[in-house]
Amino acid sequence: MIRGASPAFEEGLLALIAEHADALTIEADREWTVERAKDFVRIATPAARTLLHDVLHGGGYRAAADLRDMGRDLAGPAISLTKTLTKGVVDGLWPSGMPAPVTADYGREKPQNKKVEGYRMAADLIPIFTAAVEG
Repeated sequence: MIRGASPAFEEGLLALIAEHADALTIEADREWTVERAKDFVRIATPAARTLLHDVLHGGGYRAAADLRDMGRDLAGPAISLTKTLTKGVVDGLWPSGMPAPVTADYGREKPQNKKVEGYRMAADLIPIFTAAVEG
């Protein structure tokens, strides 16, 4: 999908790409931008949006115990994030394989336990998603 282009421009560009396809390597852009983050917040399930806000308010990390103390249900945040990411792909907002902005942090003492100790956002994503939430 090419946004903002006329049909003639799009056809010409796609023809040029097809003509040089054997020499080109095309990779999907899987980087979060403020625009994509705004789309994520807009289409997020309520559970994903709440988790995102909680992690941002925690400076990029929220311990599962803190979330439980706040009355948050931890049964399905990862599923909610996945649903939102999938919806963004289906809606053409970002490519397949986009990394989740918030990830579960599992205990390291007993990895086989798979108990979530908290949720984390990469430091470089914090200003992007903060701008998206505030804007």
